[in-house]
This record gives sequence, C-alpha cells and structure tokens, in this order.
Amino acid sequence: MDRRTFLSTAAGAFSLLAIGAGGVPSRPMFEWSRPGGFFNPGVGVFEPPPLVVFDDGTAYADAAASLRLPHAEVRALRIHALDALRTPIDTVKDDRPFHDVRVWAGAGKPLRARVGAGPVVAFPPALHELHDRVQRLRRRVLDGEIFRPPAVLLATVKINYLPDFSDIWPFDAPPVEGYAEQRLRGSSALEVQQRLPRATETVWPIYRVGAASYVAATWRYLLPHE
Repeated sequence: MDRRTFLSTAAGAFSLLAIGAGGVPSRPMFEWSRPGGFFNPGVGVFEPPPLVVFDDGTAYADAAASLRLPHAEVRALRIHALDALRTPIDTVKDDRPFHDVRVWAGAGKPLRARVGAGPVVAFPPALHELHDRVQRLRRRVLDGEIFRPPAVLLATVKINYLPDFSDIWPFDAPPVEGYAEQRLRGSSALEVQQRLPRATETVWPIYRVGAASYVAATWRYLLPHE
C-alpha cells in the first residue's frame, strides 16, 4: 500500500505567513519526517515525524513531546538546514520508506531532501551532520512536555486473510475500504484514543467488522500543522 502517507532577515515575514486561523501555525519552519512506502496489509509503516520545529520555537518529537527552544537555537537550526539543503537531494527510486527533510526560508517552496530509509542510509556528508543534530535535539525534546492533543491520525487497512486473533471493531460506523488515513479532532479523536489501542509493534491490532471482514488499525497524535 502506498502511504504517500530561514535566515534571520526572513524570520519576521515568515512568522506572519506561517500562522493560520486561530494562531495555529499552518506549516513548520523545519521538518524531518519518514513517510511510509509500500507495506503489507496490517504491517504498518506509520511513523510520526522525528522532529518538527515551528518558527515560534516550539519543537515536537515523535508527535509525543514538545519543548520551547531559545530563538538563537531555532535560528542556528534554520541556517544549518539551509546550508545542508542548498543542493537538491533525491535518492528515492521505489516505494520504500524514506527520510523527507524540509526547511522554509520564506513564503516560497521549501528546500528539500529525500533519502531512502533502508537498513543503511547513505546520507551525503552535509545531511549526515544535520541528521546528527536533529537526533540530539529530538532526544532533548522527548524529555520535554508530554504531547496529548485531542487530535489523531487514524490509519485503517482491510485485511484479506483470516487472522489468528482479532477484537470486535468498537465503532458503529464501519472503517473506510482499502487503506485510509483520517484526521480526527475533538470528541471523535478522544473516542479513538479511548477505544483503540495504539500499535506498539509493526503489526497493527486487527478487528472483525461484521460477520467475516477484518481490518487492521492504529493511530498517532496529530501535530498542529497537520
């Protein structure tokens, strides 16, 4: 299944452009994510972004924790990312998961790198240094404030085999056919959090829908810009 799941002079302008309705950022300043590629039904590549940083200094790691960073650190990350991504990088040639790195310098399109996420990742030197920086910052952010918003990204996929074990689908409405991702907020998101366990392994929990239909499902918290 295909889951296609700033320099200081631009900072002031970007701050205005990045804020959407209600003061919620419409996009981050920097994002390192790992979108999923092809995967077998029920064996999900469903990773939240390892690190997302907004222009106001709020950083999120794994959609699990947040931390407000000093302005100087945000500016240093922006400059480092811009330097690392000056030359476009795209080594993705198939449907496997990949690293997707983006940094915005203003209102235009971001500078971007896409690198395959195999067992051994061949990052170019500049991107390798940025990756090391991101991992250090990610570990700090994970020690920050727990992130539990009333907003989830729910993923479901129909199973075409008889599973060894399944629970009953806990909702009245059946899941969407095939593979689907739904962005839910408010009471709908809270209901998912209460009724569906999150996958702790690569194989998602499986549910029986009706008499003889099965679906695998999991979810993660939504970030402010998603």
